[in-house]
Amino acid sequence: VTISSFVSMNNSFNAGIESLKRVQPENIGGGDNGWGILYPRTYACTAANGLSLKPNYIAIDWVHIGDAFEVVHHINFGGRVSTGQRCETGLDCATGSCSIRRKVCHCQRCDEDARPGCSGCAGGEECLEVGDGVNKC
Repeated sequence: VTISSFVSMNNSFNAGIESLKRVQPENIGGGDNGWGILYPRTYACTAANGLSLKPNYIAIDWVHIGDAFEVVHHINFGGRVSTGQRCETGLDCATGSCSIRRKVCHCQRCDEDARPGCSGCAGGEECLEVGDGVNKC
């Protein structure tokens, strides 16, 4: 078993037209390669391995479409989680928070006891309501 300190990507070459439709950024959560879908999947893998180890690589279709490079960069180096993708509920968002009024992913307002990074904001930033049902870092 090789354990890498950095996540890399692999285009899985399942390049059928159905997979092309699923990766389009205008889809809910930014599509299969968007923050709202790909980011939670990587953390589900981390939780499932029982050792809290991030995945060594992520295999996706259409590597050049969507947010995969940004997600991998965030997993490797941290920083702000992307927002602004179309959503119906918080389950469609990497931050877990959807502006119901505007139907876009935004940062999450967290209480004092929340896990570090709860909001999706970078270290030292706070998620604040800016009006019209939207939060920003």
